[in-house]
Formats: sequence, C-alpha cells, structure tokens
Amino acid sequence: MVILAKRIFTGYEWLVDQQILVHQGRIHQIKPVEGELEGSGFICAGFIDLQVYGGCERLFSNHPTVDSIEKTFDEHHKTGTTQFQITLNCSPKETMWKAIDACKSYLSRGGKGLVGLHLEGPFFNPIRKGAHKEEFVQAPSVEFIKEIVDRAGDLPIYMTIAPEMFSEEALDYILKSPIMVSLGHSDASIEQANLALSKGAKRITHLFNAMSQWQSRALGLVGASFSSDAWTSIIVDGLHCDFRSVKLAKELKKHRLFLITDAVTHDISGPYLFDKKDGKFTNESGTLSGSALTMEQAVQNCVNEVGIDVEEAIRMATLYPAQVADLDQDLGTVEEGKRACLLYMSDDLKVQQVWLDGEPLMD
Repeated sequence: MVILAKRIFTGYEWLVDQQILVHQGRIHQIKPVEGELEGSGFICAGFIDLQVYGGCERLFSNHPTVDSIEKTFDEHHKTGTTQFQITLNCSPKETMWKAIDACKSYLSRGGKGLVGLHLEGPFFNPIRKGAHKEEFVQAPSVEFIKEIVDRAGDLPIYMTIAPEMFSEEALDYILKSPIMVSLGHSDASIEQANLALSKGAKRITHLFNAMSQWQSRALGLVGASFSSDAWTSIIVDGLHCDFRSVKLAKELKKHRLFLITDAVTHDISGPYLFDKKDGKFTNESGTLSGSALTMEQAVQNCVNEVGIDVEEAIRMATLYPAQVADLDQDLGTVEEGKRACLLYMSDDLKVQQVWLDGEPLMD
C-alpha cells in the first residue's frame, strides 16, 4: 500500500512530496515522489488518548464490557484517536475485575486501538474525589495492589493514585510493580508528592483538576508538577482549565505536558450519571464530570486559543503520550519501522482520514 503526502510532519520535521510505503501494517519506507504533488493538508501520527471513559452513550464505568470499548473506539477514531486507554472511574473491586477481563477479551478478539486500562481510582483522597463516587474510594494495601497486578497479567495498567493515602510499604510496592503510576485526585503536600516522585512515580493526572493547588506557602501537587520533570496530562477544553493557565503550564512544563480528553459520554444507566448540557457534562450534583472534548479539538485549542505551535500541539497528542505509556517504540511518530497509524489533517487541523496499521477507517 502507498500513501501519498504533499506534507508529512514526522514528529520531528516536515517532509514535502513524499510517499509512505506500508507493508504488513508498518511503515516500510518513506521516500520522495518524482515531481510535485497537488493538494493541501498533511500527514501526522495518530492521536493517543490515555484517558477516555466511553463513547456512543456507553460509559465503561457503568458497562465494563467489550461492547463499551468498541463503542469508544468507534466514536473517537473519527476525530483522530488511533490508540487509547479505556478509563474506569473509581469503582468497587468487582467492577475493576470486570473491566480487566473486558480489556483482555477485547484484545484477544483483535479489538482496535486499545493500549491499556486506566484505573482512575480507587486509591483517592476523598477530599479530591471530584465527580467520582466517594463510596467507591478504597484504602490501598499491598494485598489489594498485588491482586490487581495478578489479575491484569500482561494487560498494561495505568493508575491514578493519591500518594498521601498510602503506607510506605504500599507506596513502595506499587511503584516497583508493573503498574504505570500517576498522581492525582490528591490533596498531597508538595513534600508528599515529591516523596512519591523521588521513589519512582513519573506521571501526574489532569493538571489543576482534583488536586492540591499551588499557593504562596503550600505548593501542593500543582507545585510538584511545575518543579519536576514528571509527565503531566492536561484537559484543554477551556472548562477544566482556562486557556491562560494552559499557556503558563506549557511555559513551565515544556515537553513534559501532554494532552488527554478525559472524555465521557451521555449515560445515566448506572452508578455514574453523566448528562450533557450546554456543552459540558455534569453529574447528578452538578459537578463538572469529565469532558466533551476530542483529541482533534484539544489540538485545535492548543494552537488557536493557547498559541502553541502546530508542531508542538501535535507532539502533545502523539509523541509525548506514546513516551508516557512506553509505546514510542511503535507509535507516536511517522518513521520507518513503526506502525502505520496515521492521520491526514487539513491545514485548519480537521481530521480527514485515519489509518490504523495501514487500513483506512473513513470513507
């Protein structure tokens, strides 16, 4: 298969008048064409969303099934997401085990796009629970963490935790486990956060939201992010963060800031009741609950509202999340040998075509 491209943004540089040769789902070769190609727009790597809760009115937290994962891919690939971590709200053990089993089953059937399970909870600080159910918050223990690891097997698990809720033994155990730990839904002091970072935590979840804030005499988890090289996700929808806050965060975090959607879907059929009104999702108490964002919109907002260069905005949705989740050997850039998960975007940053392992997904 050959994909012709007037322009390619590889993740590092622009190439002009090129052809991408795809073989067995991977980029076999990128080479110039003879002469000049007509057209506009450009090719880039597919978006990677490490925090998305569902799609097509099927919230994974209410329905931890293969069908919910399929519906999430069906909705979000249309706006450029080729890979995603399905995300489970803070939930009881039984729901967690169903979620793990659903992910394994989806992958065993050749399900598209899934690169892991993001457990957002249950090891939260209730003070910073956000829209999550307080009755589902649970205390961390070595035994509980071991059970998660054992049940997951080779399924990649990414987990948001409040470090101040852990004993020293439990914190050490989870940080040495295969779980990709991210700090969030936390009221940690900067000292507590820095301790977890010094022990090996490398990530922080949705900057500014559901965490201890940066104050003059108490820097909190926000301050820990700004004063460290921890990878930090951010929701660039103008609701979870003012665009001016995103601009400041980008200036401080530089290439360690990456995009997530935190996207939910309209679903009032289970314990999590998310209803969309006036362009935003809230729960039954009126608390902002996830987003209505797409990765396409997040990139557009970075460029048009925050003033981030196109190249860097694309990296925030491709290369950086690939690095965060240890996927960059196969994904995140347009390079020979990598999977042919690609987007054709218009010059105004609208997704026109999506390829998953070389297979076009849009008419």
